[in-house]
Amino acid sequence: MATLFKREPRDWWNTVALGGLAIIVFLTIGLNACSSGSSDAAKTNRAVTPPGASVAKTDSVPTSLSNTGEYGENVYDYAKANDWKNADAKLAALKDAVKNVRAEVQNQSKAVDRLDSNIAALDRAVTAKDRPAAMREANQVTLDVANMTTAYKLSGPVEVTRLDYYGRELEVWAQAQDANKLQATAREMRRTWDSLRPSVEAHKATEAKKFDALVAQVESAKTPADYARVATPVLNEVDNLEKLFH
Repeated sequence: MATLFKREPRDWWNTVALGGLAIIVFLTIGLNACSSGSSDAAKTNRAVTPPGASVAKTDSVPTSLSNTGEYGENVYDYAKANDWKNADAKLAALKDAVKNVRAEVQNQSKAVDRLDSNIAALDRAVTAKDRPAAMREANQVTLDVANMTTAYKLSGPVEVTRLDYYGRELEVWAQAQDANKLQATAREMRRTWDSLRPSVEAHKATEAKKFDALVAQVESAKTPADYARVATPVLNEVDNLEKLFH
């Protein structure tokens, strides 16, 4: 009897322990299933909305920003022609336009500060009738604007505008006879063109071949005079590229 009483409690606890173990196993399986399901769901969510996915650009470029780019290019052309009367007039229009840029362009405060700084430099150059400086600063304004427009829905690739900028840079640095700047401009032009070429080829293969040949000429240029000679054909051909996308 003593042995039986000793054995009965042990058997009872064994039963309880086995039951508890079964519950633990059941809970562990359930938790693993939930964890697996959560992981699978997370993977599915990441596949649908990858981290850092860009939001669709639906807003058009603000008028003040597009006007700023246009007026900057106008000032460049007038400074190049030593037409300071019209350069002054377009600079005034440029400064009026940029007043609205800060209000209309959101989340680009550093870019707007840089634009303001470049316009101030352009103002000083035009006031002094400093042709090289005015051309250089006016061209920088157009690049500032081009970079800022990438936050908006564009009618054509921003690379076209950048190629226009690099074409003018060839004129600026050929005039200054700065070989290092000219070579850097050639490299950036090639990089930008390589990015744009597939889109141009899809629109018009012959146009792509034309511009490809011009970029090759820029790359093979040896002297400032060589760069200056190819700058005008590049700028003329950029006008044709713009027509492809408008």
